Amino acid sequence: MRPRTAAVALAIVASVVAADLRGQDVPTVAVMDFSSFMMGEGGASVQLGKAISAMLVTELSGREGIRIVERARTNDLLREMGLNFSGGVDESAAIELGELLGVQYVLHGQVTSIVGNLRLDIRAVDVGTSAVVSTMKKSGRTTEIFSVVVDLADEFTQTLDLVPPSGRPEAESTPVAATIEFSRAVGMEDSGNVEQAIQHYEKALDIHPSHRAARRALERLIAGTPS
Repeated sequence: MRPRTAAVALAIVASVVAADLRGQDVPTVAVMDFSSFMMGEGGASVQLGKAISAMLVTELSGREGIRIVERARTNDLLREMGLNFSGGVDESAAIELGELLGVQYVLHGQVTSIVGNLRLDIRAVDVGTSAVVSTMKKSGRTTEIFSVVVDLADEFTQTLDLVPPSGRPEAESTPVAATIEFSRAVGMEDSGNVEQAIQHYEKALDIHPSHRAARRALERLIAGTPS
């Protein structure tokens, strides 16, 4: 496809996506891939930021009063633009992507896991004004990743004056090995390697059968629906 044709196609795609989301009467949100660093327990080459982004999308998507952009839609837009933000996006890029996606808020930030200690530094930005509406800092053991993600989702939705869901899944420890396999699966899926993504989601579930995000992702891929 010639550059001009590609640019026109991208503009059309972006405008359709934006119009669809702006027509919603609830807050619309895009979760960017978080930059990350992981050291210890064999996870040095793992894109943990992608995994936590995917887990947060899963957690927020199950809540009333908010609309979350599918990861596949964000990734499609990045590919159309010829961009690769596998290491996360900075704030200006996040806002630009939020504008193209037609969302009200974007979440971006950084994740670190060093020798089993997890830390999240996430910012929620109003795309229309570029104002930071919330700075969220969460920490815990890497095995507590599920609880940390749920706490992050609670804090963000409270910023939007939304009530957290009453039915809470039981918080339980997630083996680091399962988190590593889940991270690899998300990376494979984002690169279009569905077969290997399925294999790694299955490995994550073999290690931790109650891994909710892995199970939903696996069911979605088998059904052939986007993330």
